[in-house]
Amino acid sequence: MLGKRLIELRGNRTQKLVAEQLGISRSRYSHYENNYAEPDTTLLQKMSEFYNVSIDYLLGRTDEKFNLNEQKFMKDLSTISIDEIIKKYPLVYEGEVLYLSDDDKRALLAFIKTLQNLKKEEL
Repeated sequence: MLGKRLIELRGNRTQKLVAEQLGISRSRYSHYENNYAEPDTTLLQKMSEFYNVSIDYLLGRTDEKFNLNEQKFMKDLSTISIDEIIKKYPLVYEGEVLYLSDDDKRALLAFIKTLQNLKKEEL
């Protein structure tokens, strides 16, 4: 089940890109997608954080992705810089990491804060 979930979550990103973000080789990541190997608990946690889903979802114990990191991400917004946020949560489009100018970073931060305020209004 893990392999199927990893393939689904990776979407159009390359195995190489995901592996780099997880700090492992592409071939090692491929072994997880093909169910030739199982990650240790530390790597499972990294995968969970990278894909922003629960470990239970990765392992097929639930079909709810449940965003465990949303509160942590919102906390990060108030305590770390946008550069650190982008490093921790890289922006990927069509398998490529996007590099942002300072103006783009300010616009992104404003957008995220707007979303955060809308979310608070929903509650």
